Amino acid sequence: MRAVPVRPSRKRLSAGSRSPVRVAAPPSGGTQRDSLELRILQHFRTVVGSARDYDAEVRARTGISGSQLWALSEISHRGGMSVNAVAERLALHQTTASNLVNVLSEKRLVRRVRDESDQRVVRLYATADGMRLLLRAPRPYTGLLLDALRRLQPPELSRLSRSFATLLGAMRPPAAAAGAAGETLVGD
Repeated sequence: MRAVPVRPSRKRLSAGSRSPVRVAAPPSGGTQRDSLELRILQHFRTVVGSARDYDAEVRARTGISGSQLWALSEISHRGGMSVNAVAERLALHQTTASNLVNVLSEKRLVRRVRDESDQRVVRLYATADGMRLLLRAPRPYTGLLLDALRRLQPPELSRLSRSFATLLGAMRPPAAAAGAAGETLVGD
């Protein structure tokens, strides 16, 4: 692989972020394919950086992670959810969702209530503290990426889904397996 000179970067504000995200100008020289590959890589870095900045803002303003905020939001809007329902709404493995709920419960933002008709089922409800936290939390509660995906038209979503499936198929198997298992890039 050859070294690619990098031009000075330009500043661009990310969606929902107050801090600029540095986006390097495409390199001079090289092939059109090289330029396209690097531009796509920069787009990925911008997405990840914007998500990281948003999570930092959520943590600074609320004391919980972006994933925990999203879970709290879902629980507050759909009182009586189970942990499995939280996992489904957030597209997470049940164990990951359980860990999110445990943190929210320890922080007294969510309370667990056993179902009267079936004591094995635990229902989740946002506490008054949890509701107050939501009022001061930055929006969107789902995070920037899902919010952006929700604003795309169905044909754009389909095209993006096919492109990601192709990309994941070209990557080494562990990366594709991690995504299929619902693992996340950022720990909570």
